[in-house]
Amino acid sequence: MTPRTAHSGGISPRTLAWEDRTAWPLFVLSLAFFAAWVWVLADLGPATPWRTAMWTTIAATWIVFAADFVVRWVLSGDTRAFFRTRWFEAVSLAVVYLRPFVIIAYVWRLPWFRVTPARQRARLVILVTMFTFLFVFTASTLVWLAERGDPRASIVDLGDAIWWGFSTIATVGYGDFVPVTLAGRTIAVGLMMGGLVVLGVTSATVISALNDQIQRTARVRESERAGMPASHESPRPPMSG
Repeated sequence: MTPRTAHSGGISPRTLAWEDRTAWPLFVLSLAFFAAWVWVLADLGPATPWRTAMWTTIAATWIVFAADFVVRWVLSGDTRAFFRTRWFEAVSLAVVYLRPFVIIAYVWRLPWFRVTPARQRARLVILVTMFTFLFVFTASTLVWLAERGDPRASIVDLGDAIWWGFSTIATVGYGDFVPVTLAGRTIAVGLMMGGLVVLGVTSATVISALNDQIQRTARVRESERAGMPASHESPRPPMSG
């Protein structure tokens, strides 16, 4: 039994194999979807060929995401187990503002990151970084949508909202942009509280990676002193089954 199968939550091997084969294409498409979505949000002017192209990209990629989800559902053979582990993807097909977070799921499935412990650690760092960016971007976008129609608002375009979001989660808080509506302030409180969690997880991840590096360096030096060949990775335990 491979680690991928052991932690699959009851998902069938056929579904897991399909996800492995489609991880890279869907990851690239998810990036294209996110870029087109940002373009459409930021471009509030009249219709242009570029705007039409972005809407076409969004629609086409959305169809691919939906078709992929249905295929994996059919291959799973167990609807309850599938939706228990893939429920967020189902919700993201209905709530567009959650869809960018599925990029994290595609990164997690990329087979390249499962080859060595070093790549697994790199995957963790990438996931934390991507989640932080997507979390701030989504919260900033929602605040901008809540604020832009209020005459008292200082956050009136997407660029200002993103600047406000990153300065808020970084606890800098310049005060040049502040939400004034009830919805905007509610989202801002969520961003502040979530920022504490994100920064804590990021710090713990960095410290863990540094500790691993220090331990590997110590093992290499001990091996060199003993005149034995050094291994850059800790020995893997034998796999049962």
